[in-house]
Amino acid sequence: MIPVMLEKKQIKPASEVLSRAFRDDPELLSFVPDASKRQRLLRDLFHVAVGHAIEKGEVYAASPAIEGVAVWLPWNTPEISFWTLVRGGGLGLLFRGGWGLLNRMKADEDFAHELRKRLAPFPHWYLAALGVDPDFQGQGFASRLLRPRLARLDRERLPAYLETTIRDYVSLYNHFGFEVVKEETLPGSGTRMWVKVRGKGEAR
Repeated sequence: MIPVMLEKKQIKPASEVLSRAFRDDPELLSFVPDASKRQRLLRDLFHVAVGHAIEKGEVYAASPAIEGVAVWLPWNTPEISFWTLVRGGGLGLLFRGGWGLLNRMKADEDFAHELRKRLAPFPHWYLAALGVDPDFQGQGFASRLLRPRLARLDRERLPAYLETTIRDYVSLYNHFGFEVVKEETLPGSGTRMWVKVRGKGEAR
């Protein structure tokens, strides 16, 4: 089945899927150890991020049932500001975590953004998020989401760029032709982050 491009009316179910997919992400675990609070925080974050990507980039679901979601942004898309996140559904972030949480998250976000500008100053597509609902993991939905989009990038001769803080995803993305170009420690959370690029480019 070919992935389907999502519209604004599907922001909520897509953000729900991504919040479940990333509930054990090491960076988020560091920020918010409480599972229920972390789930609500993720829903707020992804609701805004998915809406931004639908407007500025491309968001795909594995099927109309939305078992998994892939969020893509073109390289020259203005970064969604942290404060736009807060205003657009993230006021709950302040109430749930306070200013300390917000500042730590912003430190990680700014660090990753500056690193991408340095490592990938060439045209590319940024895989901002790829997540499969835990109930459907291990059934090929990540591959279903990635392969058609990567084939299109090959035809267009464009690289892809991503970051991950999940060690198991490093080998997963290797299967799709991504290579690690940088390993860093995020300053706000203290978690390890792997930067990966697929295709031609001058990353270094």
